[in-house]
Amino acid sequence: MITEEWRKIPDLPPMYEVSSWGQVRSFGPLAKGRTLKLRTHRFTGFPQVKLYEGKKHYWRYVHLLVAAAFPEEES
Repeated sequence: MITEEWRKIPDLPPMYEVSSWGQVRSFGPLAKGRTLKLRTHRFTGFPQVKLYEGKKHYWRYVHLLVAAAFPEEES
């Protein structure tokens, strides 16, 4: 059975992790390991997550975060 693996996301604040199954969680001051809610992009249909860096927020595609965190997993 394959287990879920969590890794830090490169080039983002260290409080965010992404799993091999496409889940994103935060270890910020209020989150304490909470899995973040995903939304589907209106036009592309890909899942996105809102990440914060200071007071700015950024929408990132989940599949790109997984690809950045797990570069050796090529298909």
